[in-house]
Amino acid sequence: MKKVMMSLLILATATLGACQASHQSDQPKQEQKEPQAKKGRLFLSNMNSAKSQQEVRAALSHQLKEANVNAFMAGVQEYNSLVGKTGLTGAFTYQKQPDYDVVAIDELWSQKQGNFIGTNCRINTFMLLKDSMTIAPTSSDDTLLFMDEDAITTSQLFTQAETERFKQLFSRVKTEATKDIQVHAKHMQEHFSAVSFNGPAKMLAVVIHDQLDGDYLFIGHVGVLVEYKSKYLFVEKLSFQEPYQAILFDQKQDCYQYLYHKYKTYQTKTSAEPFLMENNKAVNLASYRS
Repeated sequence: MKKVMMSLLILATATLGACQASHQSDQPKQEQKEPQAKKGRLFLSNMNSAKSQQEVRAALSHQLKEANVNAFMAGVQEYNSLVGKTGLTGAFTYQKQPDYDVVAIDELWSQKQGNFIGTNCRINTFMLLKDSMTIAPTSSDDTLLFMDEDAITTSQLFTQAETERFKQLFSRVKTEATKDIQVHAKHMQEHFSAVSFNGPAKMLAVVIHDQLDGDYLFIGHVGVLVEYKSKYLFVEKLSFQEPYQAILFDQKQDCYQYLYHKYKTYQTKTSAEPFLMENNKAVNLASYRS
């Protein structure tokens, strides 16, 4: 039992990392309109300004329940008010993926929040999408969600019924000892067959093959994608410690590739590489492996 709990703690730490995983105008300036993949840059904001928050709020509110967007933006504002001075950005700008100062963030956060670890990618995604999906009651395995559940209990973000739905959505899923992604994708789609997504906003998830205690699939990172002004806006909370990010992509495939390349190393010699799900369907591998 001690060995199993230690393994779970190691995995929780790993998925903490996996869940790490102001616009100048309404449209990007002309000189910034260049291929997004060039030099690995992202058109990114940490929403650390009133203007960028207003723009992200507007994009999300077109497709999601206003109360849920308000709750999400309140979390953004609280987080940034405490740790924003560690270098978080306001305006959307082209930049490489930032290397955040987690030590400084931890110190600033704990000064005000004590033992409350904050929220992560799964909590924020569910917060935004909870009224845009229906989840049929099924059994769930919340073994790997103990940190999420502690944060939910401490913050009282969700009702008990919502917490049960959260656990069903992000339950770990039994799979097979193979590196064949198609096999794992089939199991994940069977799990998500109990979930119906009822709006235009998309849940994009990075699925990790965990072998610490048998063979299981687990959503190591997840965020929300919405269409906005002929582009695609992806919002995510990188981890309990790391910041919120809002990224504008020219094409949906650009977002797929961003997620794949960021998390593709989360595998071992015997496990399958991570793969992507959009809502309850596996994303075609050719869409992001190129």
